[in-house]
Amino acid sequence: MNLRDLQYVAAVAHHRNFTRASRAIHVSQPALSNQIKKLEAELGVQIFERTRTEVLLTKFGEQIVDMALEINGLVDRIAETAQEHRKLEATPFRLGMTPTLAAYLSGYFLDMTAELFPDLKLVIVEEKPLELSRMVEQMQLDAALISRNSHTMIFGDGGEEAPRFTPLWQEPLYLGMRKDHVLAKRDGIRAKEVPAEYLIRFDVPFGYDLEKDLPASSPDAAERLGIDVRSARFETLCRHLVHTDACTIINAIAAEQFKRDNLDLTFVPFDDVGRLRELGAITRQNYSRFGVISSIREFISQTPPTGTIGADLRAVRVPVESSAAIL
Repeated sequence: MNLRDLQYVAAVAHHRNFTRASRAIHVSQPALSNQIKKLEAELGVQIFERTRTEVLLTKFGEQIVDMALEINGLVDRIAETAQEHRKLEATPFRLGMTPTLAAYLSGYFLDMTAELFPDLKLVIVEEKPLELSRMVEQMQLDAALISRNSHTMIFGDGGEEAPRFTPLWQEPLYLGMRKDHVLAKRDGIRAKEVPAEYLIRFDVPFGYDLEKDLPASSPDAAERLGIDVRSARFETLCRHLVHTDACTIINAIAAEQFKRDNLDLTFVPFDDVGRLRELGAITRQNYSRFGVISSIREFISQTPPTGTIGADLRAVRVPVESSAAIL
């Protein structure tokens, strides 16, 4: 018995006539009739009762047809799934990243997708978390990388309509400054110890719990320290630190890139409990390409970005309340 036999049985059962069935499945009537007889002989039970005017199912035949239809349906689903995946590979995967990630992870993700999905074209889109979330919901992005705190701030406790959050890694936070800064020789620092007169902060938090304990930037920070973050990008601010007394918070992924670039900066680690943020991918519920996200998560668990800790695939985290977002 093979799949072709089951297709023949289903066709004859549907048309109740060998001639009409043979036309429907594009085989000759004698070939169809002979194959059914061979199948009945193999099983030792008659499937059809043949009369001069029609073909009837035996009791056994009724059961066989039900199973044949089920199996044929599964075969069709396999073919449809394969076709869908061929189309998915041909469709670019649009991944959103925030400014603290996009400039430093593009190469990492391009290399990863080239290894995991050689035929998949990755397109990286840089935006802030609220806009990235909107783009995911409106199907303008396949996925976006934001913090769990950001996801909680935007979507609350979630629900059936909220995008799904898949943890990928944890990332430490540093205080960045030029190498001869007054704070540069410290082995660690707590958020409440950071001098407000040196600190420049963006309006949108990064997604670390400790940020609530950081002082606000001085009202005259832009004038004294020579940069206005209302118009500056994160990358611009970090490179500006080399030339001023300013300091700012810098995530580990960005800090590692600045080290590779030999930028004359020092990164002092925070000692606070909330010094780690959890980054993850948000996708729509029942997203058809979630297998891509699963493969990315598996890859990151084994080879996380430099300076981060890959998510534990066995762990199931429950979102916690936080008012922080990610820059």
